[in-house]
Amino acid sequence: MSHQRVLLVDDEPDAVEFLRDILEDNGYEVDTASNAQEGLTRARAQPPNLICLDVLMPEESGMSLYQKLRTDPALKHVPVLIISGMSFSKDLQQIEYRDLPDGTVIPEPEGVAEKPIDIDQFMAMVQRVVG
Repeated sequence: MSHQRVLLVDDEPDAVEFLRDILEDNGYEVDTASNAQEGLTRARAQPPNLICLDVLMPEESGMSLYQKLRTDPALKHVPVLIISGMSFSKDLQQIEYRDLPDGTVIPEPEGVAEKPIDIDQFMAMVQRVVG
């Protein structure tokens, strides 16, 4: 068993259940959050080894949370995989990679998995990022 913790942040219960099953079947410990604020709270309470983050969520988008994660001193080094039903390029255009007002540059995520999730590709990505 890997004892690696993965935080899934997604507002779709079916997607969360699907990804949780895949990750747990591969030996990962999984925590979940159904929105961006809950995801940030859980990540701060117990930083995971990886965050899998949906883009399209009500109230606050996954891209907004991604910016918060990348500018949080305690979380900025936690790898993030973006999970999206949109195209890779459209999602990444939502992140402002240029300097933020304080001069911070937001790096790209460690990977992007498009829905519907290809299990083999997704697990290869997870294993590449966290082992």
